[in-house]
Amino acid sequence: MTDAALLLRETGSPWIDYQQFMLFDVESTEARPANLAPAGDGAIAVSGHGGGKFFTLGEMTDVVVDFELWTAEPAPPTSPFEDRFDGAFTVDTGRVVLGSITGSPADVVIDLPVPGPFQLRAFRSSTPTANADFPDLDYRHERWLLQAWPSSAQTSPT
Repeated sequence: MTDAALLLRETGSPWIDYQQFMLFDVESTEARPANLAPAGDGAIAVSGHGGGKFFTLGEMTDVVVDFELWTAEPAPPTSPFEDRFDGAFTVDTGRVVLGSITGSPADVVIDLPVPGPFQLRAFRSSTPTANADFPDLDYRHERWLLQAWPSSAQTSPT
């Protein structure tokens, strides 16, 4: 087994639109977030050609996302997360955006060392939070960890 080494770590707080955010190759001429499969019941994410979409809980949500790129499959995190997703994605350009599905100033551009297939694990922890501005809404704070590493298996475009 190969030892996994952390290549890069980026943290972002993407704006949430339609209870979701994305990690996606927005410069690809082939991949589109709308082409990803719809989320199944209880799914926290979907992934495929171009990247992934990640689904939040509640009517309003603030998120903090840590994206980690590893040389090989890393150990799962030791801090507790309630939810987990395992998947794969392929990027055409090697540049992904961690951000809102409609674009925002909070989007973070991440340059991957190479385009191609990657394995992905996503972890979510969601906590209800009181918000004086929105007392009648299900307001939440979520912490996400996205771990990616190069894959030898090809993911099929949709």
